[in-house]
Amino acid sequence: MLFTHFYKICVFEAPFSMDPEVFKDLVQKEVKRIQGELIEFAKYLRAMKLEGTVKSTHAQKPGEGILNIAKEVNASLIITGSRGQSKLRRTFLGSVSDYVMHHSPVPVLVCRREN
Repeated sequence: MLFTHFYKICVFEAPFSMDPEVFKDLVQKEVKRIQGELIEFAKYLRAMKLEGTVKSTHAQKPGEGILNIAKEVNASLIITGSRGQSKLRRTFLGSVSDYVMHHSPVPVLVCRREN
């Protein structure tokens, strides 16, 4: 089983110049923070008696990243969560699970969190 979790890393245009070494340091700190969170996520999965691999990837959009990983590992099923956004919010902002459902070449199971 493969587990993925996506983080948004913001790269922005600053109205001022930044020393490339300072910028590189900021990016490295963010990557290290995310790696730490992935390690904690893997520990949580083991505690829940779930076996699998936690994988990190880079993508413009989370849905694209999920589909790229699914293709890479030759997945036969994608299970994804849903945050339960309203129809209006999904219409304007989109939904990762909707994107995956409509673009995946393999079956997709969407799970909603219990209230």
